[in-house]
Amino acid sequence: MNIVIVEDENSIRTGLSGILPKLNVNYHVVGTAANGREGLEVIRKTSPDLVIMDIRMPEMDGLTMLGHLREQGSLCKVIVLSAYSDFSYAKRAIELSIENYLLKPIKIPELKNVLESVQKSLNQELGKDKLEQYLSLEQIFRGSILAEFPIDETLNLTTRERYGLDVSEPLALFSVWLGERYEDYMEAVQKVLEEYTGRATDYRRTVIQFPRQQMVGVILYNLQNVDKTRKRYEKLAQSIIRRVIDGSQAFNWEECDSLSGIADAFEELQAKRMWNLSFPDGTVVSPQLLEKTDVTVLKYPMEIDSMIRQAVAADDEKQFSRVVDALIGSCREGVHQPEEIREAWIRFCMGVMTLVRNTGKISEPLSTQDVVGRITLAVSWPEIRDATEGMYRMILEAEEEDDDVSLLVKRAKQMIGEYYNQGITLEELAQKLCVSEEYLSTQFKKETGVSFKDTVKKHRIDKIKELLLHSSLKLNQIADMVGYSDPKYMSKVFKEEVGVLPAEFRKMGQ
Repeated sequence: MNIVIVEDENSIRTGLSGILPKLNVNYHVVGTAANGREGLEVIRKTSPDLVIMDIRMPEMDGLTMLGHLREQGSLCKVIVLSAYSDFSYAKRAIELSIENYLLKPIKIPELKNVLESVQKSLNQELGKDKLEQYLSLEQIFRGSILAEFPIDETLNLTTRERYGLDVSEPLALFSVWLGERYEDYMEAVQKVLEEYTGRATDYRRTVIQFPRQQMVGVILYNLQNVDKTRKRYEKLAQSIIRRVIDGSQAFNWEECDSLSGIADAFEELQAKRMWNLSFPDGTVVSPQLLEKTDVTVLKYPMEIDSMIRQAVAADDEKQFSRVVDALIGSCREGVHQPEEIREAWIRFCMGVMTLVRNTGKISEPLSTQDVVGRITLAVSWPEIRDATEGMYRMILEAEEEDDDVSLLVKRAKQMIGEYYNQGITLEELAQKLCVSEEYLSTQFKKETGVSFKDTVKKHRIDKIKELLLHSSLKLNQIADMVGYSDPKYMSKVFKEEVGVLPAEFRKMGQ
């Protein structure tokens, strides 16, 4: 709070300047003056939140100065100090909108209480000013979702007066997720939603774009019949929106009891988007749908493993795509938990990687971090297909790169992938391959461009990243799995290579 002191007595002026910051470090004396004329000039220059002023001063008294300030439109808070208890002074001061009238000599506890009251009043006004920035209902909804301001009576007065929305009334949310095609279709989807829903008479709505979530949403209020409205949006998704979208999409519906619950409802809506994998295209996933759906356990088809072996042995990308089609077909028979679907695909991808390594197609195991991450976040089947087939193309490219590596180095890289977590040394590896340690070290560095030691370290770092992002294992468990006996040493090496500690890396990936 910025404060100007206008007081003709130097001792009081100086004393207040010293004591105010001690009462509260946020009290800043930005100017002082010895009379009303000087006070006007200081106040104009500093625009303080509060003026503490005497009444009787030479050249211009305090009440005259305050009158000029109010005529000029100044709304600063004012505390009047006076040695006089004459009612006429107090009456005139009150007419000029002061905060309080204190008699000299000033009592510190009383001054402290008055200042705290002024600060509270300023904070409330600041909250109102901030709220005034949210001129549209869309901005109010966004602010509520992000918890940018309290949902209280001040907000309720604003929403009721401007938009006919009571913060305690039920709301519903409908969303259209567009994925990577968001930029292509967001405007078309918004137009459909605005035109189709603009004719409704039994509810009101606001259409909002959410670029970060890659979706266009509708927040509905003044709902007269929630079930009827939800069914209308289910029909809208199937019959109209899907006609304008060429690509992946997901539709969700969520409800909440009041505006204070909209942040949780928004979070729940995003979490349930994964259910799009479990239902036919165009289905609006809602709590009502999930409640009445008979969810079955997903059984991983055993024949998939033999199909993988055939595709990998033949290096046939088209055949691999047919395996992907077969697994998608199995996953779409019945309704399954999204977690089970993701687990089945991660198992599939891990199986492919293991098979490629065991058959010697490539000498160095490829990181599964990217493909597992993409599958974990997938909302649509095209996303899962792209991640899986992208992994297979990466394998084929790695096979081509490995053609320039000698059989010795290829076998060495393969054994590093198998034994890196067991603390294998260059000497042990050379013994297993029946060559000298010096020869293996030279050839390995010559053909790969990386030393044996750095290759082992890279395997460990990649595995640590994978376990941090896709498991809840503790650091000591991870250290044991990748071949470090000391978790602290593992953390030190990890930070040197990655730039952050393991715990920070895990938090960044959440």
